[in-house]
Amino acid sequence: MTEDLQAPLAVIAIRQVEKSTGASRNAFEQAAALKSLGYRVAILAERGRHELAEAAGAKLVRLKRWPFKGPFRRFWFNRRVQAWCRRHHPAMLVSHGDVETPDVVYMHNCVHLASQRIHGRDLPAGHEVAAIHDQVLKSGKFRRVAVNSRMMAEDFRDRYGIDESTIEISYPGYDPHIFNLERAAAGREARRRELGVDDDTRLIGLITSGNFTKRNVAGFVDIAVGVEKRLPGKCRFLVVGKDDFSPYQRQAEQADIAESFIWKTTVADVETLYGALDLFVLPAHIEEFGRVCLEAMACGTPVVLSSTTGAAELLESNHADLILGSRDTLAWIERLETMLNDDSLGALGSKLSTLVTDYSYRRQTEKLRDSFDALRRSVG
Repeated sequence: MTEDLQAPLAVIAIRQVEKSTGASRNAFEQAAALKSLGYRVAILAERGRHELAEAAGAKLVRLKRWPFKGPFRRFWFNRRVQAWCRRHHPAMLVSHGDVETPDVVYMHNCVHLASQRIHGRDLPAGHEVAAIHDQVLKSGKFRRVAVNSRMMAEDFRDRYGIDESTIEISYPGYDPHIFNLERAAAGREARRRELGVDDDTRLIGLITSGNFTKRNVAGFVDIAVGVEKRLPGKCRFLVVGKDDFSPYQRQAEQADIAESFIWKTTVADVETLYGALDLFVLPAHIEEFGRVCLEAMACGTPVVLSSTTGAAELLESNHADLILGSRDTLAWIERLETMLNDDSLGALGSKLSTLVTDYSYRRQTEKLRDSFDALRRSVG
């Protein structure tokens, strides 16, 4: 990749850049936005793929990784980034939470809030992620903190005393070339046949990258039990993600609903999975945004989301009935039963696909570019 060495240098600091994660995709979107503003872009990471960085117009610089687990590993990364920046003098440093910066910090999770909502308790002192996040956010060195949802903005405002004018809500985007009505519909029949779901069966799915505790797969099994009692033999339930299925499979077996469940690790062509569904659900105890929700809606799949899922904020104005409390099992059962008996379910999916068009990668990259440009102009 040929670089203009006279162009100002922008650095994106993120510990890992792999296409499969939402944070990585966010970093690549940022790289493209910065490149369009005339920056040379370097992504500083401990792990990553050069070809993915180059596709976004950036150069990947791998920094040495501290080999032992624990809080120091993230502080080590911060030190390595600071040392690299002292040598190369970037005009802008974009942090992804583990690095102090005078410019902008992009936060992807609220670890304190997550512990409180999932486990009902505060994190222990010295928690690996919380320790570095606390240092970065309490330092006040940044000019801006960007977050994935209003839920995150409110938590950081209250927890760290960050002024609201410093916080920017930056919803993640989706790729409309992959996630669209046409691709989802084209793969529906084959994918349902592969899953063993016939045309008369309603397929309800929870698709996620992993962390089944956070995404409340246990609650999904309880919801499925209630739906099965109300609509016996009419539904199948799909869980997709990288995590240990066994506790939830035992839960389903004990509830005598195991045969109604399908369990799969993360798969390629996930848009065909969205297309195979009649309903996508995410009863997460906390999901700082949930790009899968955006992707499902782009594919025309009706969704029901927990009120503690950031993507639910997109539904508040016109589809508030699709937002429920993560622990209100009965409300989920009743809502799903009503929707599955509604002949206009497909029409709802079409409406949701239109709703999310403003959150495509292109539109989000444009918004990122405008945000970075405003930050650049504010210097001095």
